[in-house]
Amino acid sequence: MNQKLKRLMIIAMMLSLAIIVNYMETFIPVFVPGVRLGLANVIILIMLYEFNFYETFIVDLLRIFIVSLIRGTFLAPVFFMSLSGGMLSLFGMFILSKAKIFSAIGVSSFGAILHTLGQILALIIIVSNYNVINYVPIIGLLSVLTGILSGLIAHVYLIRSITYNYVLVNTKYKEKYAKPKEIIDENATQ
Repeated sequence: MNQKLKRLMIIAMMLSLAIIVNYMETFIPVFVPGVRLGLANVIILIMLYEFNFYETFIVDLLRIFIVSLIRGTFLAPVFFMSLSGGMLSLFGMFILSKAKIFSAIGVSSFGAILHTLGQILALIIIVSNYNVINYVPIIGLLSVLTGILSGLIAHVYLIRSITYNYVLVNTKYKEKYAKPKEIIDENATQ
């Protein structure tokens, strides 16, 4: 099969996964209004490391649009909050991931904070009220915790690198963050 076609199929699967995870996490109870786990960020984070930025950007943007259409929130305030948070988070995580200072856990935590800030800024613009800033400390703390969770999941995936053979991107994540024994064990099983 053509490598470009394989790559396109994997990108389509990543988009599907991001949409499903984003939609399904609506049903996971978090006891703070408006807070979700942000598990779709795992897919975006994986794509930042294993795909190029353009492909990751398109998947993230399509995920936001498609999920808002499914939920019936397209062009509602929630849509603009999601869009601003998602895009700010994506650009920030892209810059930090290219700096190669932090693992996926640190990049994800930073992205979660940026997502929260993007949503708060959008909400301030939409409601023309600065009192929503009072909500930042608790959401900021929760976003760091959920960012760590998403980062851990992405980190484990990236070390195993299931899609690595199909995406034709030279990522050094596995070599940098995997313990030598994990690399040796994997090479022995191939």
